[in-house]
Amino acid sequence: MGEEEENPNSIDILPDLLEEVFLRLPTKSILKCRTVSKQWRSILESKRFAERHMSLQKSRRKILAAYNCDCGGRRRLLPESRFEGDEEIVYLHCDASRPSMTCQGLVCFPEQDWIIVLNPSTRQLRRFPSGLNHNCRFGIGLWKTFSPGNWVMGFGRDKFNGRYKVVRMSFSFRRLRQEEPVVECGLLDVDTGEWRKLSPPPYVVNVGSKSVCVNGSIYWLHIQTVYRILALDLHKEEFHKVPLPPTLVTLDTQMVNLEDRLVLAITRVRPEWILEIWGMDTYKEKWSKIYSISLDHRVVSWRRQKRWFTPVAVSKQGNLVFYDNKKRLFKFYPVEDEIRCLSLDTCVMSPYVENLVPLPLKPSHPHPAPKNSDFEMRISRCRLFSTPGSWISKILKRNVMILEILFTSLAIVGYICLPL
Repeated sequence: MGEEEENPNSIDILPDLLEEVFLRLPTKSILKCRTVSKQWRSILESKRFAERHMSLQKSRRKILAAYNCDCGGRRRLLPESRFEGDEEIVYLHCDASRPSMTCQGLVCFPEQDWIIVLNPSTRQLRRFPSGLNHNCRFGIGLWKTFSPGNWVMGFGRDKFNGRYKVVRMSFSFRRLRQEEPVVECGLLDVDTGEWRKLSPPPYVVNVGSKSVCVNGSIYWLHIQTVYRILALDLHKEEFHKVPLPPTLVTLDTQMVNLEDRLVLAITRVRPEWILEIWGMDTYKEKWSKIYSISLDHRVVSWRRQKRWFTPVAVSKQGNLVFYDNKKRLFKFYPVEDEIRCLSLDTCVMSPYVENLVPLPLKPSHPHPAPKNSDFEMRISRCRLFSTPGSWISKILKRNVMILEILFTSLAIVGYICLPL
């Protein structure tokens, strides 16, 4: 009897089994497993694995908040999260006074000379030349907190090819009595690190308007004598107008992505405090009112207060999580018609989902590491850098990492080798 022929499918099955096991591991373990072998690394850094992992993580949605610190240290997640009620909050070490934009777990920080893109889950950070006018400065006030100088910024993901893109627009009047502004518009492809020009949008939007990315398009809300919504399809790279909901808005209206849906949150003061939330069907571009929450004597009572409210997430039970401009976090329970305060001091940035998508290394520029006594003094007071640990703790930490990788390896071998 001749030797048994090898199963030609055995080589193809093994990576699939590995992928299924990896998908069930926590993110920290996945990051450590990348160092075990080239095969494991190729699986864990593949686009397919990143997409599958993110789709699973969407059911475990968290809230991203800023751990406000101006020490100048690198932006990264704090080691531990915190629960407010049943909402898990992860904290990003950053200067909360500086503008930022988020999209599916990635964070973009526009700066004077650089565009910084950070993946907090993997700690990858990339810098790209901003191309901004060096005369621009960061402004103050509601509309100036989201982008520098006279620029309107946007950050989002192309839903067809998965590429992340940064958009900038400038509307400037360079002469007195100039009726139409001079428009400059460009797009940065994070994969290539290159800027390219875009055709100008059909109308002007507010300088510093906060952008929102929903279903592969970036949206901006323009509020002045009239209000408009401008959209940019990131795949076609074309602007288009968006129909408006059949309601009036206020200057404090907030536009956000709520559970993959474009919504407007309108805080009304008279005749009573009410939070109205309108949602748009992305495909039909039709609006409907999805929440009308009375805030009188439950959240606010004094009508002269400058307050506005922004939804951030909907829980699995259908309860709405929202926050105000005073760093207070609330949850609305529609069935009981009840509002509970979860936190009195949380600087909410956005919903957060763990994303393992790798950021390209080649087109970016290295992040500078300032070396001076003032910088070292500031980070020594920071919670994230204040406990370097002894040499004993470092050895123990290294051994724990080795044991975790060994345990994961044994678990995978057992998963594959045990009979079904």
